[in-house]
Order: sequence, then structure tokens, then C-alpha cells
Amino acid sequence: MSPDLAEWRQLFLKQLDGKDLPHIEQFYANYSENQLFTIAAHELTHHSDLFEDEFDVERDDSIWFEEGMCEYLPRKLLLSPSEFNEITAIESELVKVFTEDYGMRSLDEFGSASYLGSLSSIMFDYWRSFLVVKELVEDQFDNDIQAVFEQYKRWHGDGRKMPLTVFFGVAEQ
Repeated sequence: MSPDLAEWRQLFLKQLDGKDLPHIEQFYANYSENQLFTIAAHELTHHSDLFEDEFDVERDDSIWFEEGMCEYLPRKLLLSPSEFNEITAIESELVKVFTEDYGMRSLDEFGSASYLGSLSSIMFDYWRSFLVVKELVEDQFDNDIQAVFEQYKRWHGDGRKMPLTVFFGVAEQ
């Protein structure tokens, strides 16, 4: 992980794959240190006891939940409401822009198909995962993060009998 803000800005601009999105380019050209801090916090969140899977162990299901939650929690806790809303709007638009290219795969495929493609292909699954977790926490569970994790742990404890997207009712997203 590099703390070089200029490198991160370039990386985020590269993920746009040359698409003409001037307001999104402007956002990433002015990416803040506060936003950069959420990336470091994302990585630290992986090592918390919130998740059932060991971070360094190969996983074949539910990666979208962990990655989305590792995006959501640092952003929700560290960004101002306007910064949080802005990154949410940017990534919502990016999902719409790239859905034609990558939208045919399920969130349950995060990690298998996503890492075989371009940077935008990889980021597409992060954007979607963040947005689905945001919907889970804020809409389905009325901002009760603990309740989301209780259900996640129940799914795990019951033997993961169905994909987590089906369990949470987000399979179509």
C-alpha cells in the first residue's frame, strides 16, 4: 500500500477505461487524504473479528459481503456525510456505466471473474458490493449494523446452505 495520494488519483482515473466522465474524473483528480485514509481502514477492517472467514484463506463465497462491509464501515465512520454521499453517488454512476460490460455476473462471483479482467472489472465488484452493503445496513436493517452481522453469523452457523446474496435477498443486484 502506497500512501502517495498522486498515485492513487492516477489509479482511480485509470479505472474509468477512457470513458468520458468529466465530473467523475474531477472527483478522482481531487481525491482527498481523508478518502485515502478509508483505503487503509478498509484493509484493517479485514483483520477484525467481524467476519467468519479468515482473511488470508481462500474463500469461494460471501467475499462480496466482506469487501462491501470493509468499504462501507470506514467510509461511514471516517467521512463526513457529504463525502459519504458523494462517493456513493460516484460509485452508483460507475455501476450504471459499467453494467453493460460486467453486469451479467452475480455478486457471488466476486473474486473469481472480477480479478481476471481489467481494473474497471475488478472495481465494478467493489462498487456493487459497497452499494449492496449500504442498502442492507441502511434500508433493510434500518442502520443497525449489528443486526446485519447477526444475520450473517446465522447464515454461517446454519452451514451456508444458500448463497449469501439469496439469504439477504440481494441476488438480483
